[in-house]
Amino acid sequence: MNRSALRAAVVIAAVYGHFLIFAQFAFVELLRIGGVSGAAEIVVLGTMAAAGVAGGFLAAWCGATPTGVRWALGVAGLSAALAPWVGGMAGALGVAVATGGALGVATVSLAALLPGWCGVAWVGLGTGLGYGCCNVPWVFTQTPAGQAWVAVGFAGVGLLAVPQGVAWRGSGRVAVFSWWGALGLFAALVWLDSAAFFIIQHVPDLKAGTWGDGLLWRNAGVHFAVAVGAGWWLARSGARVLPVVAWGLLAVAALAVDVAATRSLAGWGYPAGVSLYATALVAWPGWFTGADGPRSAAWQAARLFSVAGWLASANGIGMAQSLNRVPPIFVVAAGLVVIGVAVFSNKNPSLPAVMLTHFKRNRSLMAVAAVAVTVAVGFGRGKPPTQTAAARGRQVYLAEGCIHCHSQYVRPGSPDEAVWGAARAVDEALAGVPVLIGNRRQGPDLATVGARRSAAWLHAHFLNPQQLVPGSPMPSYAPLFADGRGEALIAYLQSTAIGWVNTCAGKAADWFPSKTATAGTPADGLRLFARLCSACHGEGGRGDGPLAAVLSKPPANLAAGPFLWTAGADSLELRISRVVKFGLPGTDMAGHEVLSDGEVLALTDYVRHLRKP
Repeated sequence: MNRSALRAAVVIAAVYGHFLIFAQFAFVELLRIGGVSGAAEIVVLGTMAAAGVAGGFLAAWCGATPTGVRWALGVAGLSAALAPWVGGMAGALGVAVATGGALGVATVSLAALLPGWCGVAWVGLGTGLGYGCCNVPWVFTQTPAGQAWVAVGFAGVGLLAVPQGVAWRGSGRVAVFSWWGALGLFAALVWLDSAAFFIIQHVPDLKAGTWGDGLLWRNAGVHFAVAVGAGWWLARSGARVLPVVAWGLLAVAALAVDVAATRSLAGWGYPAGVSLYATALVAWPGWFTGADGPRSAAWQAARLFSVAGWLASANGIGMAQSLNRVPPIFVVAAGLVVIGVAVFSNKNPSLPAVMLTHFKRNRSLMAVAAVAVTVAVGFGRGKPPTQTAAARGRQVYLAEGCIHCHSQYVRPGSPDEAVWGAARAVDEALAGVPVLIGNRRQGPDLATVGARRSAAWLHAHFLNPQQLVPGSPMPSYAPLFADGRGEALIAYLQSTAIGWVNTCAGKAADWFPSKTATAGTPADGLRLFARLCSACHGEGGRGDGPLAAVLSKPPANLAAGPFLWTAGADSLELRISRVVKFGLPGTDMAGHEVLSDGEVLALTDYVRHLRKP
């Protein structure tokens, strides 16, 4: 066995596993838990991207070395370890700079050194291991703090696996595409992938049918198998065609995901397309740019990853912020770039001279491309605009008569503001057709319920309301989930979070219990915990309640801790009280807004008691 090649594959898995599970997932969630969201979140993530670009060019300028990869992985692991503990904007920016800079150095250095450690087929193995491990259910469903520690493990394993020395074997190869062609091709693929991922991830019914919790093992297997196959294909001169096939798979997934009948097809096509182009992207600087050594490969990698990796990804996510489906024009635009590069790009192109040659050599490829573009345009023009899940859910809300028990308007100047949040302007409340202010309130106000209750919590509540809210008069709405109406209703309620998460978090941060409130007896705290908390956290508070398995993240282990969710400068008692009262916006932890201050303090004392040795 080629030990150097195997170790190189492990390093690839470690670097990209850290990037996927921490930089793209856990860090974003930890920012929101720490109160850094909205414009502040954009600044932090933009800083991380800028640091990534700078780190990549620094690695190219200084020269790629195994020592540089080790140092970068060490810094990446340290930043992930510190992320759950830092709070505020300054700490978030520090972690962003360390993470982005370290990953920039690691990815560029690794891409430049790989031809000295292994053959291109091994890149597929490493990429498949990285993507596959991140989709293992135990990893994917960890809390953000848990995922951060998984990223620490990735970095540690990668640091130890970095091979010694470099015997570069990449010279003599000819570039497959011109440098601008490669930039455009991978930028288009990353852009389409990022936009599609963001939309699917944030629309509950799309996510559930594409990579819901029950599909994670399948996704892990698809990622691994296709990436290994991509490495084998690249080793056999498939570099020019492989990106087009990757686009085709992403296109099918993007077009199929909006239709319930074909959504499962998207669940297969999306991870397959991602693994194909991701493997090619990792291998491209060392094998397919015409680089004659680690230094020239590093410069190629720095340019490619800065544009296609950091900038195209940010642009794709930014353009998808307000979308509930992947527009067919996105698919067509990316396809025109990918196919255009694959057909016409050449190391030293003289377009009029090469056009005829490429037309002759690529008749089959162009025919497939033409059919794909026609199908994509047909999806966009041949059917009426698809109603969003939230719009369908609003219709379900009306049809089921939710308006008769729930309001969607907090009365200004009333005690409701202390419980359900700030009142909306009257004009905004009257803008709906029909208006959903509500004529009475037997249940909680739902004007901003999406900022206070997660999709997983709402799903469990619709199935069995009394399990989460003992004594609730609300009936079970389990039949709604037999035909998709339940998922649509959840999407509508979740859409009420837009623009209100920060407000809800700020309200919690400003709350203090009344100075005259008393906590009551330990028996009061035990009674409240058994009634309101044990369904998720378990009778002993160890996160093993009967509903733990149905939540998107495991409930906190209150007996073992630590209380990473309650970081801040205030006393631990006050921080726990705020979580008890208002929950944690953006997580499955729901608040108990109607408890009196004395009951909140009693429950807080009991939670603290659980931690005593």
